[in-house]
Amino acid sequence: LSAAAWRNFFLAMADTEETPILKVKPEVAHSNSGFVPLLLLSILYITSGAYTTVTVFTGDGIAKQPGFGQKTVHMGETMLWLGAAVSTAAFLPLFDIYGRRDLLYFAGVLGLTSAASALLATSAWLYLVAQFGIGLFLFPTGLTAWVLAAESVSPKVHNRMLAVWNICYSLFGISMAACCLIINRTNMSWRMESVFWYMPIVGSLMVGPLYVSESPEMAGKSDRIDRNESSLRVWPMVGYLVATAVCWSAVSMSFYALSYSSSSLSPDIYLNMALLAGIDCVVYGCAMPIIDWLSPKGAQLTSLSCAAALMLFCSTLPPKSWAMMSVCLLGRMCVDVAFSTIFLLIVEVFPAPIRATAMGFSNIALCPPWVCCLVVVGATSAAALATWTLPQKNRRRGEV
Repeated sequence: LSAAAWRNFFLAMADTEETPILKVKPEVAHSNSGFVPLLLLSILYITSGAYTTVTVFTGDGIAKQPGFGQKTVHMGETMLWLGAAVSTAAFLPLFDIYGRRDLLYFAGVLGLTSAASALLATSAWLYLVAQFGIGLFLFPTGLTAWVLAAESVSPKVHNRMLAVWNICYSLFGISMAACCLIINRTNMSWRMESVFWYMPIVGSLMVGPLYVSESPEMAGKSDRIDRNESSLRVWPMVGYLVATAVCWSAVSMSFYALSYSSSSLSPDIYLNMALLAGIDCVVYGCAMPIIDWLSPKGAQLTSLSCAAALMLFCSTLPPKSWAMMSVCLLGRMCVDVAFSTIFLLIVEVFPAPIRATAMGFSNIALCPPWVCCLVVVGATSAAALATWTLPQKNRRRGEV
């Protein structure tokens, strides 16, 4: 199936008469631009921080389980991201063949099953397998929710919609830090604490199929690829794909590395996470006019260049110092702008029939949490150069 999905990708880009595979019925689609469908999709995006960072708070409780230990906790984080990497190459491309909606909720159910297995695991190996399943099936839901929502509304509102979603994502992170601090003082088990954060995802996946429909672009209600446009030939598009992968690698590496290593930035982990999320919340709001002014490409190029300089300076500071925390927050601000533009560029650069595959390939380069600042410097610098190679959208004509 994954091989067929990648074949679909190259057929869609190539100047051939052969039609890409598409198994979506046109009559099943209707508008997702209403409040309820967008709300349900936004919940999947906003709460994606629950399964990617919850072990930062519950790690001590997991380590105390018989036969687990801190090594198991760290291995679990690695297995989660390994599952996410496999998913981006082998699972996300299928969303370009079978549509967004059905696979979104199918993956969500399998992901929640893996999460339940992780909570009930009595052995380390079962916990690690379950963490891999969470990354494999639950990780794509947040990405696909954004793509499905973006394809259902006017491109004019993409920047504002993403800003609102990202601000809510940050507020969710602040609430996680505050509530986990309170829960930690009540001696609640790590299993119950994890269940608490999975509940919004469960609710969205249960109610979503009743209100969310297939993407109109995937159901044949939008224009198909114009094969006469040179920008959609194979090699230019492959170049955009590689450039986007470099950018996404640097952004995700910088973003999640700071989250996972927050205990090394200053002594209070809860305060660190709250500060990081608070900075995110402010910057996501400020990023909206910056992107409108510079365009997604210009804003990403500028922000990644600044992030590289700040992280280079950060690598010279002593660990667990407020100086390091301050510089990291400034670097985080730059990365946040790029975290907004990377989602916008995915929708802007790649056409609908290959968009999920492109997003999947871009995420293959996700990094483990222990990467150091100097590696981030190289990644953000390379990402800034890669951004320069992406096409610029003519904002007056609405063309790429």
